[in-house]
Amino acid sequence: MTFYTLQYLQNHRDVNQILLYVLGGLGAIILVVALWLYLKNRFETKYRDLSIIMVLLMLLLFGLNYSTLEQHKSQSLSSAQVEPFLRSVAREKGIKVADVAINSTTLTDGSIVKIKNKYYRVALSTDRSSYTLERTHVIAKKITVKKGA
Repeated sequence: MTFYTLQYLQNHRDVNQILLYVLGGLGAIILVVALWLYLKNRFETKYRDLSIIMVLLMLLLFGLNYSTLEQHKSQSLSSAQVEPFLRSVAREKGIKVADVAINSTTLTDGSIVKIKNKYYRVALSTDRSSYTLERTHVIAKKITVKKGA
């Protein structure tokens, strides 16, 4: 069973966003260079062909990224709820946020929270504005905690 700390969740989200921006920016730069070379040397068709290929590749990349972006946006909204939840649990128990971990990247009813060496099941209200922690025991012997770097 894998648990995630607040620092890991924050770093993981930032890396995914940076990767999407870098890929989009790199594709846009290649497209601009190919179009500039084509306009400079109109008689050489290799630049025109390269420009067309890059436009098609960028359209494909934007289509894939749009789908991923919509999925990422809904996942970010769900994972954004985890951060205040972990802070609230740490404040309630009087411990550091680094000592609290959750077994899911999104806040769901029935998630398991690891507080130091104890485990609690989360029961959320219907509007997700309150929660109850119920002591539980984990059967899984292999437990890893992913901490942010």
